[in-house]
Amino acid sequence: MLAAGAGGGVLTAATQTIKAGSRLLINTSPEPFSNRTASVSEDVAVFGGLWLALSYPAVFIGVLVVFILLAIWLLPKLWHAIRTLFAKIARLFGKKTELPPLEGVRVTLGRKSIGTE
Repeated sequence: MLAAGAGGGVLTAATQTIKAGSRLLINTSPEPFSNRTASVSEDVAVFGGLWLALSYPAVFIGVLVVFILLAIWLLPKLWHAIRTLFAKIARLFGKKTELPPLEGVRVTLGRKSIGTE
C-alpha cells in the first residue's frame, strides 16, 4: 500500500510539473488560441482517461505506461526550456546568466541509463 501511495504521488508530481511547465511556455505566446486549446485538451484528457479507466482498465494501464514513458522523455526537455526562459527574462533585466549544463542527471530504466554523471 505504501508503494502504491508513493507511485501515485510521483505520478501526480510528474503530471503537475508537465502541466505547469507547458502552461508556462504556452503563456509566452501572445495569441489566446493556444491557451484555449491547451485547456480544452486537458479537460478532454481527464474525462477520456476516467472513461477509459472505468470501461477498459487494461487499455488504461497500457495508455498509462505510454504516458509515463512520455513523461520521462519530456520532463528534461521541459526543464531545459523553462531554465532558458528564465535566463532570457533575467538577461532582460540586466543580469548576466549562463545556463550550466544539467550535471548529475541520470534516469535509470532497468539496466539501461540515460543521462550524464
